[in-house]
Amino acid sequence: MIVKIGYDVAMQGLTRKWKTPPATNPAHNLCDRILEARGIRTRSEYAAFLDPTLLQLDDPNEMPGANEAATILAQALRDGKKVLIFGDYDADGITAASVLYHIIAAATRREGPTIYIPDRMDEGYGIQPEAIEKFSEMGVDLVISVDCGITAIEAANRAVELGITLIITDHHKPSDDGQLPNCAAIVHPGMNTEPTTPFAGVGVAYQVAWAFARVWSDSPTVNKRLKQALLDMVPLVAIGTMVPLVNSNRIFARWGLQLLPITTNPGLRAIMKELDTPLQKLNAAHVSFGIAPLINAVGRLSQAAEAVDLLTHLEGDLATGAARHLAKKNRERQTVQRDIISDALEQIEEKQLAVQPIIILQDGDWARGVIGVAAGKCIETHYRPTILFARDGDELVGSARSISGFSIFDALSACAEHIVKFGGHDMAAGLTIRRDAFDAFVDAMTTYAKQTITQEQLIRTAKPDVIADLHELTHTAAVDIEKIGPFGMGNPMPVVQVMNAKITDVRAMGNKGAHLSMKVGKKGLRCIWWGHGDCAERLASGSRVDIVAKIKTNEFRGHSSAELDIIDLRLI
Repeated sequence: MIVKIGYDVAMQGLTRKWKTPPATNPAHNLCDRILEARGIRTRSEYAAFLDPTLLQLDDPNEMPGANEAATILAQALRDGKKVLIFGDYDADGITAASVLYHIIAAATRREGPTIYIPDRMDEGYGIQPEAIEKFSEMGVDLVISVDCGITAIEAANRAVELGITLIITDHHKPSDDGQLPNCAAIVHPGMNTEPTTPFAGVGVAYQVAWAFARVWSDSPTVNKRLKQALLDMVPLVAIGTMVPLVNSNRIFARWGLQLLPITTNPGLRAIMKELDTPLQKLNAAHVSFGIAPLINAVGRLSQAAEAVDLLTHLEGDLATGAARHLAKKNRERQTVQRDIISDALEQIEEKQLAVQPIIILQDGDWARGVIGVAAGKCIETHYRPTILFARDGDELVGSARSISGFSIFDALSACAEHIVKFGGHDMAAGLTIRRDAFDAFVDAMTTYAKQTITQEQLIRTAKPDVIADLHELTHTAAVDIEKIGPFGMGNPMPVVQVMNAKITDVRAMGNKGAHLSMKVGKKGLRCIWWGHGDCAERLASGSRVDIVAKIKTNEFRGHSSAELDIIDLRLI
């Protein structure tokens, strides 16, 4: 569908507003100009970015609370105390718990500690006082959280009352009033006055694991056995890192992709075998759209502990069977997700919510474990912050996703009087409200959004890195650009702007002509615009267009060539 937006045509494509690329040196090749546009200009910066080493990782000494937590944990293990790892039920929390399990197992040379993942449906998110009471009955002496806990004020107080040592490692935002849990140690990157890397929960856990390995080795350097254990865990960090791929996060992702094909983790090997992952051509997409969703699926529809077991101690046929079960759950998740998305989009159209600055819906048939992904898909269609709620008795359990420039966490904080509880960060959050407060909540959030979001923020933008000539868009250039990866949030796939390209062939392709395929230039560079097959009738061979697109390599029948994935175009 073509969307007309009221901007000067000279600055506007068919579907998006185009940003002007930053100025770069025209004498440089395409890849170098892209790096220059992203602030990488000197040879030393080039080397550090294109060929990063694990030595460039942020040192755990720079992570607030990491050394303190490591010291407390090591002493508890040496004293024979019973330790429990408390994790979240998503891929970040699951991999974070697995990281701490493996480093403790490697250090103590025995099976790692108990890992507890709350039931999404029965217990909800985070550490609850009831869980602490359960751990006390189990004889637990120390609880260390991963990817959660920074707002667990009541649970921390209950731990003090019951004599349980509590260590919290998290990356989410603290309570709006700034109150922190009363516990033995808090490890959180946001407490650094000059934070360098926006770590995910698994990244924070790795920092603690590294600090713990130093303490256990009784040396600033880590002994050989624990050093190997830390190296073996890098792929887990890569899988769980769904945060901006900058600084240490990018290094984890880059090295994780290199180490995944040779991982010794039986669970990861079973997952990749189940997914038929191409180990020799593994890239970030195989993790983002294959491995991570499979690990996430059980936490959304059943018990995340099943994924934890697979990543920590299952081997052989048990690992194979568990990976197959996770894949089945992921297929179920995809079916449920499609139904929710279809239903939500239908409601948005019926209620004409797309004209509002924020979309908020509830439904009694929606699975609460999948509504977050569905909210993200609604944003892809309507580009509005979106909150979807599933019903749970007298309450509504919601998941929120946002757009660039609008902090959903700040919005929820401003409307906290209508909310039972919430937590998260700028781009995503979870919350619970009473069913009878839904209308008041919608009114408050809509009012806040109208006062905060500008009309321009609700318009999708295309942000090309550079302007490129057609003759530069070769297979060699596409291969070179792949070295800028892994791509993801914080390090998106490079975007080029091509001016005055002559169309030599154009047609609709795919099921019911859903997509646009065209060739441009003398060499017939192939371009694909997914979901825009209806544009084919408006274009013709010989006409000229400006294009904003991603350049990539396309593999077909053993032949590799350059191809453009169109983001937007405009007619000349």
